This record gives sequence, C-alpha cells and structure tokens, in this order.
Amino acid sequence: MTFRLTTYLARLFSFFSLFLLISCGGGGGGNGGSTTPTTATGVFKDNNVSGVTYSSGAQSGTTGSDGSFTYETGQPVSFNLGNVTLGSATGKSVITPIDLVAGGNSSSTEVLNLVRFLLMLDTDGDPSNGITISSAVQAIAENWSAVDFTTGSLSSELVTIISDASSADGTSHTLPTTITAQSHLETTLRCVRAGAYSGTFSGDDSGPFGVLVDASTGLLSGFAYSAFDGLLSLSGSTAVSFDQSATFISGDVSSGATFSGQFTSPNTLAGNWNLSSTAESGSFSGSRIGGATNATYRFTGSFTSNASSPVTSNGLFTFDVDSSDNVTGVAHTVYASDGTENETVSFTGSLTGSSLVAQIMDGNVVDATITGTLNKATGTLSGSWSDMDGNTGTYSGRGCKLN
Repeated sequence: MTFRLTTYLARLFSFFSLFLLISCGGGGGGNGGSTTPTTATGVFKDNNVSGVTYSSGAQSGTTGSDGSFTYETGQPVSFNLGNVTLGSATGKSVITPIDLVAGGNSSSTEVLNLVRFLLMLDTDGDPSNGITISSAVQAIAENWSAVDFTTGSLSSELVTIISDASSADGTSHTLPTTITAQSHLETTLRCVRAGAYSGTFSGDDSGPFGVLVDASTGLLSGFAYSAFDGLLSLSGSTAVSFDQSATFISGDVSSGATFSGQFTSPNTLAGNWNLSSTAESGSFSGSRIGGATNATYRFTGSFTSNASSPVTSNGLFTFDVDSSDNVTGVAHTVYASDGTENETVSFTGSLTGSSLVAQIMDGNVVDATITGTLNKATGTLSGSWSDMDGNTGTYSGRGCKLN
C-alpha cells in the first residue's frame, strides 16, 4: 500500500512539473530559452575619443571622457557623429581608426581622413589630453550630411562642417595636415602597445621570455632563456607594423634565433621562432605584465645585474604612473643564475619631479630598492637597483603618456 501511494504521488508530481515547464515556455521553446549577451568595455582611441555615439547589438551610447564604450562580445561596434558614419569593427578592448577601415593602415587615405576629422573636432586642439567633442558640436552634427572619407580633398568635403563646429562651441576648428595626422596616429599606436610582456616558447627548444615594446620606436627587445643555449638577448629588427596585423620581428644576434609574431590583442602576442643554423623552430605566446588601469603614463625598462653581484639576473621593470605621481609596477626576472625563471613581483613607489623611488617588499621588510630618473617630458627612463642580498644592477628604457 505504501509503495502504490508513493508511486502515485511521484507520477502526480511529474505531471505538474511538466505542466509548469510547458506553461513557462521551457524545453527550449519561447523566450525562456534565450540568454543575455555578454558585454565588455572597450576604448575608442586616437587618443581617447570622447563624444561619438556607438552601438553594438542592444548596447548604445556616447563614448565617455576616457573614450570608453560597451559592446556585445563577438559583435561589431559602429561609431557615428550625428549623421556622419565613422565606421565599425568587431568589439575589442581598444579600437582605433585603423580598425574601422578594411585593410586599413597608418598610410591609408581613408584612415588618415578619419584621424584628421577627429583631430579637427577636438575642443581644445590638444590631442595629448584626449580628443573631446563638445556637446554643442554633437548636437549640430545631427544636421550634417555623410562625409566621404575616401576623398583626396577632405578640406573641400568639410567646409560646412568646420564652419558649423566653430560656430557651435566658439572654438576655431582647423583641419590638420595628413603628415600631422599620420605622426599622431603612429605615436598613439606605439603607446597602446608599449609595455612589458612575458611568456614562454616551445618546440625544438623551450623556455621563458620577457620583452618590452619601446614607446618611441615600436621595437621589441628583452631576454629569453634557452634550455640548450642559455640566456638570449633579444633586440628588435622590425618594429610593430601600423596596420591591423600588428606584426614584428625580434631576435638574438649571437645565436641567430628569430622571433616573428604579431599582437593578437592590445595585451597579448604570439608567433613562431626559428634558428636557421640548426633548423630548430617552434612557437611562442605571451601577455602583458604590469599595466595598471589608472595609469596616465607607462614606462618600461630592461634590467641587468652588475658583475660583482652574488646572483646575476636579467629581466624587465614596468612603471605605471597615475595622475598623482604614485607609481606601481612589476619586476619580472626572465632568468637568474640561482635558477629563478619567469618570476614576477610587484612594487610601489612615487615620482617627485623626475626622481623615481620604488620598493619591493617582503612582508614588512624592504627586499629591494629601485631608484632613478623617469622623465615624462622626454619619455626617458634610467636608474639602478639593489636588494637585501647584496645584488645590484642598472636599468633603462622609455615610456609614454596614455591620456
């Protein structure tokens, strides 16, 4: 009797469960099967561009003071200013005018015309502090006609727009030259990719590597440690390209090892390496280290130890400087003679004028001190370091303003 009652109740429960499932549109039918799209935040950069509208799926709005926008992952993002279409690109953490043009690069007429247009609209005419399009210009742009950015005579195309913009916010808006636009864009792209990256290489040989992207030249340099050949000093031979592929070549002169790769995102890189003399080859990948989100300046340097140090080491320092001249960063050791490989530790410090002081702490004890000169005006970096074990060394590098 108990068994039959239990079976009856179980069947009754199953019936009501099925009824509720159907009533609520379950089983993959109706709206109950839908999912909320994943969103992420990106930055429209040339430098940071504030005041253009964007849309990506159900996401839309106006880029913030830092150029930020929200996009649906895997979906395109379209950018406009009133009736002027700037272009669209698949959503990612940083989008530049190059991404808005099919096959775009820093020499493309259409790309440079987009840059000239944005620079012309900047409220204070100083793109080093970001490109800001005033609310008055945003409003009057609703009356503008579409712009042909493929034209060879942009000044003729923008006669009415330049006049309208100047009247709207009382600022004298002027169109920069193509040369000025290209220099500005390439400087921006170098700064976007500048910084330190660490990772590993594998294949016929394997080991860790650490490289920095020079903010001034776009060349990659640093160190790699080979299981067979020991420490390799990498120096750039081809700077990061100013196009959507963002390719580069670096290598070790003494061994002939070559690392050919590309940026797979603003914070990751990957590629292949080869050593022609021994027909060895393989692949490598790495990601950004350091890179504080609140940084206004980013500097990176490579460090080595002095010959008198008990332990010799080679690696990278990153220095992220915020608007109050507080410094955060990492010391990344690619290889040290005590067997340390691919080790990253954090440090904090401050900048007074151009004088830099930072410390690596081990609990409440100062493990290492980094001092030097970080000059925001010239973008240069140099100094020395010492640790509690008697190791000392030097470092040097470069940096840039992030906006």
